[in-house]
Parts: sequence; structure tokens; C-alpha cells
Amino acid sequence: MDAAVDPSATLLETLARRGRETPAQPAFTWRGRTVSWGELDERIAATTATLRHRGVSAGDRVLVAPAAGDDFLACFWGALRAGAVAVPLPPRSGGARLLDVAAWLGAAGVIVDRQPAPRWDALATGCDTAGRWLLDAAEATAPGPGGALPPLPAADDLAFLQLTSGSTGAPKAVRIRHRDLAANVAQMTEGLAIDAGDVFLSWLPLHHDMGLILMSVVPLVLGAELHLLPPGMAAIRGWMVEAARRRATFTAAPDFAYRLCLRLAREHTSGDQARGQGGLDLTALRVALDAAEPVRASTVHAFERAFALPSVVTPAYGLAEATVGVSAGTPGAPLTVDERGFVAVGTGFPGVRLAIGSADAPLPAGEVGEILVASPALADGYWGEPPPRPGRWLATGDLGYLDAAGRLYVVGRAKEVILHGGTTLAPREIEETVDRLPFVRRSAALGIDRQRLEGEQAYIFAEVGRGSRGDLPAQAAAVVQAFQERLGFRPGRVYLVAPGTLPMTANGKLQYAELRRRYLAGELARDGALLFPDR
Repeated sequence: MDAAVDPSATLLETLARRGRETPAQPAFTWRGRTVSWGELDERIAATTATLRHRGVSAGDRVLVAPAAGDDFLACFWGALRAGAVAVPLPPRSGGARLLDVAAWLGAAGVIVDRQPAPRWDALATGCDTAGRWLLDAAEATAPGPGGALPPLPAADDLAFLQLTSGSTGAPKAVRIRHRDLAANVAQMTEGLAIDAGDVFLSWLPLHHDMGLILMSVVPLVLGAELHLLPPGMAAIRGWMVEAARRRATFTAAPDFAYRLCLRLAREHTSGDQARGQGGLDLTALRVALDAAEPVRASTVHAFERAFALPSVVTPAYGLAEATVGVSAGTPGAPLTVDERGFVAVGTGFPGVRLAIGSADAPLPAGEVGEILVASPALADGYWGEPPPRPGRWLATGDLGYLDAAGRLYVVGRAKEVILHGGTTLAPREIEETVDRLPFVRRSAALGIDRQRLEGEQAYIFAEVGRGSRGDLPAQAAAVVQAFQERLGFRPGRVYLVAPGTLPMTANGKLQYAELRRRYLAGELARDGALLFPDR
């Protein structure tokens, strides 16, 4: 393993050493512009000095939400170097949300872009009233007050708070220590056989754990080549083109992004050209990690066929409470899929132990229960709650099972499963069936109990693309037929909905609780989101 990945220490000195020893070498590119190690080191030091000048001391929370990737990384690492606890947030967060989070966490201040002006003005007023400072990202990273840098944080000090809402429950802030971050970087580096020769390409948002840790911290710590694209749908459209141009060896995304690549390929190519996506040369690609939402075998097989790739899509599983990475398949190995279509997401990363149902009396191979995780990278619990006991097992809230070889299969969230007539249904199995229909963009399945004799029923919400909208009653009937052919009975209700109706997190997870709330409150009908039936 690269000596730079030391799970017993913080990672800040590694970055500073690269700035001192190889200042002219590229650290990463952002929107095609190369940022050298020397420039990154200077901007981190400038941010550190600016924050210390503002009175930031060890343990102070600092909200970090710049839109530009180079600004974000300088501000994030600068906050950590100042001894603060960074709180990464979406750059498009509204002023009210930023102020609410700052109040909740007792933040010392906020780093954000000066534009848009109305948000800045609202933040300036709110921060002034609460006694917090507000910094423009460009101002925070510009050369300013000098002075000696503070001592490096200790391994047990908090590094940042990762906000997570998952698909159920209220938002929480996961406490990630410097120790946890270093340990998980080491685990993923070894488990995915990553080294300094890899070429990383990422469009994932830097405020989210997979984009931040796997796709920026790992390559920066290793000194690997790193290319960052602006996050969002526009980046996905050119994702594989850029992968071919950069000769990328490592990329990552949720399953929906790989499906979108396929849809875009079908829209813009045809015939033999479609099979190679316009002749793109992606032979350098070693790992295309598929994580952050359920991995679908149909997506993986279709993606690898469309781009004429061998087994490069690597299923993985993780969660913020374990810093990020928990398990992954072996790079280069073909998928392992069970009889219900669930994909194995590999064995635990080095040092990770997995159990089902109970750590003391785990369920045998093949039996479904709650997934438990033990790992040296388990986070320090949630903000505002007592720290958990050392050596604990984390109850993930996810359902799954281990096969005889110790490979993990994730079936769904414990609170998302549909209980129908004594049978437990996983929304994922229903959604993959429905998503195969040509007019469906994406779908979600909920268990809705109307307190009637039949009990909880499967309700399906299928987004129909604008260009695919045809005979809506016939399309709804096709959804019912596909469901019935797969599961042997009819769904409780099928709704065809407008594109963008299904609420998603920043990294592509369906927000089932929010969809249920909006439906039961009548908001979908009032907003015109229901195409058929319309109530």
C-alpha cells in the first residue's frame, strides 16, 4: 500500500508535503484548468490564515458551499487545516437553508459564492444578526493575512460533518474524525487496487461523501491524476466522451447515471455505431464503480454492451456512518446475481466485518435481515448525540443477506419494504421491472396502507419522458401487466407522472419518505404531477 495512506494519521500533512516537494505538478483539473500542487497548497494555506484571522479555533463548525471545484477543495482543506470542522453543503442551497443549518450546528461562519446577490444579501443579514461571519469563496482563498499555521489536528479530532437524510427520516450530521477519513481511504485504496497510476474522472458533487472522499480525497492523497467536471445532468451527457479523452481508468456514479448514459446513447446513435457509442475508446477504463443506490444487473450488462467494455462496472455499498465505503466487488470480475435479480456488492473492504440480523447470533447464509457493519472507519455517531461505544456494530437500517462466499446482497431499506399479504416485497425488484418499459424514465414503488381489508398495497409511480408520452391508459396497463407477470398479482395502483416528479437526493437516491408524504398530502395531484390518473 502507498505509504501516503496511513490510517493512523491525518491526511493534511500528505497534501502539504506534495505542495512543498512537487509544486509544479498537477494536483487536479477543474473545467479543464490545471491546478498545481503549489497553487492548491497556497490556497489551502490562505484559507487557513483567513479563517484564523476571523477567530476560528479548533472544533468550530464552518459551512463550506462554493460551486467551483477548485474553490471547494481549497476551502474544505483550509477549514480542516485551521482545526475547524467543515460542513460540506450543496452550492445551490438557499439562504434560508444555510442559515438553518448554521443555527442547528452552531456554526462560526459560512463560506459561499457571492452570487446570486439576493442569497448573499439574505445570508449577510442573517449571519450578522446571529453573530456569524460570512465569506465569499474567492475572498477566503485569496492571499491575505499571514502568520504561522496552527498545529495539525489530532487523529481523533473531528474533520467534518456529513449531512445525510438517506431515504427515510430527518436529516442528521455524521461526525467524521480525521482517523475515520484516513482509515476509509486506506480501505478503499487496497480493496479497489487503486494506485498513483490511476486516472480519476468525476462529475459527482463534492459536498457528498462519494464525490468528496472516494473521488477527490483518495486520488489527492495518492497523487493520482484527477479530473473534476461540474456536477449535474450536463456533465453526464459528456461523461464517457471525457473518459475517452482523458484515458480515465477510474470513475464512479449511482446506477441512474449509467442508465442515463444508455438513454443518451440511444438518442444520439443508431445501429453499429450505438454499440460502440460513436467509436469512443474506453479501453483504459479499469473501474466504473456503481454505488449510492441499488445496482441493477440490467444496467450493468447494457452499459458494458453499449460501450463494448469487459467487466469494468464494479458494484459497491457504503454509507456515511461508515465514512463512505463498506464493500465492493473485485475489479474486473463479472457480476454475481441471485435468482431475484439482486446484485452482489462484494465482500467487505479490508478491516470491515459484515453480519446479518445480529452480531452475536448472525443469520445463516441466504437469510435476509438487517445489515450490520463493524469497521475501523465507523464514524463517531451523529452531531448532538452521545458518542457510540468503541468496537460497536453499526445497524445500517438496510436489509440484505450474505451468500456462502461472504458476498453481500442489499435487498432494500427496512422502512421501504412493502408488506403485501404476508409477503415482503423489495421496491427495487418492482422498479427494475417497470424501468425496462421503453416509455419509463424511472419509477418508484411504495407500500401504501389505506386501512382497508386488503392491507398494504404496492403503489407504482412511473415517470414518463416527454418524448415517450403516448396512450397513457395503455401505458399504465403495460405497467400493470409487467408487474403482474413478474410477481403474480396486480399492484394496488399505478400512476404515470411527469418527469422530475420523483424526489431524489444529490447523489441519485430516491427519497421514498418524501414521495409518500407528497402523495398522501395530495401535493402530486395539486401540482399537476399526476398524468394518469390525475388524482
